[in-house]
Amino acid sequence: MEIQHYEMESERLRFRRLRADDFSLVAPILQDAETMYAWEYGFSYEEVVDWIADMLRRYHEDGCGYFAGLDRESGSLVALAGPLVEHLDAETTALGLGYIVRRDLWGQGYGVECARASLTFAFEKLDAPRVLALIRPDNIASLHVAAACGMKPIGQLTKQYRGKGLPHVVCAVERAAFFAAADAAPAQTDEADEPAQ
Repeated sequence: MEIQHYEMESERLRFRRLRADDFSLVAPILQDAETMYAWEYGFSYEEVVDWIADMLRRYHEDGCGYFAGLDRESGSLVALAGPLVEHLDAETTALGLGYIVRRDLWGQGYGVECARASLTFAFEKLDAPRVLALIRPDNIASLHVAAACGMKPIGQLTKQYRGKGLPHVVCAVERAAFFAAADAAPAQTDEADEPAQ
């Protein structure tokens, strides 16, 4: 029997690294256009395969990426979440936050749970002084999730994606502010859980 290693844990979830053979696990989330509205489309078969390959590369090069958030009781996939190295421009990178919650589970607090687990990992395991979240301006739910984690808007940027410029609000939280907010906040929230990016 395989012993599973978990990168992060939260109240209801355990997070493991993705594997090359996880297509059937992640495709229902990544190929759902409504879930992926922040990207403006659902992924094709090839794009899901490439996305998994990119996560495997990120684990090797960055020590982080989207992890599979599995329900502690059922083992089913609830979300994809984790810290990500973000390219802010041609010369600048920063540690960011990413999460995508399965659409049928939106509104049950998983967005905040995933974000807090990812931020804890970034600050404790990666020793990050600050973490960003790049959020589409109309993604009100994710702006609420960021605020629940102590993140505050610090600017805007436009990310180029598939030849199109997508505006994003840049939110940030420093290590001390995050842990102060986590200590003061309730364990769960009923905020909606749309994707952070």
